[in-house]
Amino acid sequence: MDRFGSSRLRIVWTSICLLLAGIVLGGVQGFGGDGSQIMVFGSGIPVGFLSDDPKAWAAALLGRLIFSVVPAVILLGGIFPLNEWLASGSRPERFKGLGIGVPMAFAHGLFLSQIALLPILAASYRFLGNPLAPTVLLADTNAVLLGLELLLWSAALGCLFKSNRGLAILLAFGLQSVGGVMAWGGEFLGDLDVPKAAVKLMAFLGRALPSSQLPSDPFAWKALPLSLGVPILLAALLLLLPGKGAKRSKA
Repeated sequence: MDRFGSSRLRIVWTSICLLLAGIVLGGVQGFGGDGSQIMVFGSGIPVGFLSDDPKAWAAALLGRLIFSVVPAVILLGGIFPLNEWLASGSRPERFKGLGIGVPMAFAHGLFLSQIALLPILAASYRFLGNPLAPTVLLADTNAVLLGLELLLWSAALGCLFKSNRGLAILLAFGLQSVGGVMAWGGEFLGDLDVPKAAVKLMAFLGRALPSSQLPSDPFAWKALPLSLGVPILLAALLLLLPGKGAKRSKA
């Protein structure tokens, strides 16, 4: 696990997140009055549009925040050491990186992401009265799945763009947007005069590409085989290509 980060890194990361969680707990008092303001360090911040259902607004806001933070931390917490492992010269070592390195990278990123949730859970306690509210847990579950998908796609694309792994990460996020369009087309274009083959293809791509569902959507269990299997298969095929060591030996 030290390949993905030292123990000191994890200790410092945990300390910073605990400090931020303490600041949120001590500084945020929730909604004040009729729900038209947020109380922060004893002062009210007026937000008049919250008066109808402030808790629903807070749950949606926390869900979007979780859906932004968790996948990014999972991806960045393990992708660069994982790509170095997948780019090693020995083909057995590269496949070892795919079989063992991917779960280790995901586990490390998952640990960092759940620690990073501590300030958000503190805010959930202040705004919703429960740090583990159902909407928060559902958003976290969907965000973890998205983080795993982005990690797999970035690793697969990193095998293709070996000279610039940043492009692989950028394309993985781009595929997330494309996947959202494909999923929308596969769900709603079937009622229009669109060829069924095109609709089925869009539905397939919508499940295979990184998920772009909302934090409040039900967890897509049926999409797991495609969403995880396609990038793993793509990475396995790309790992069959000669590595850096093979090119040097030929030279």
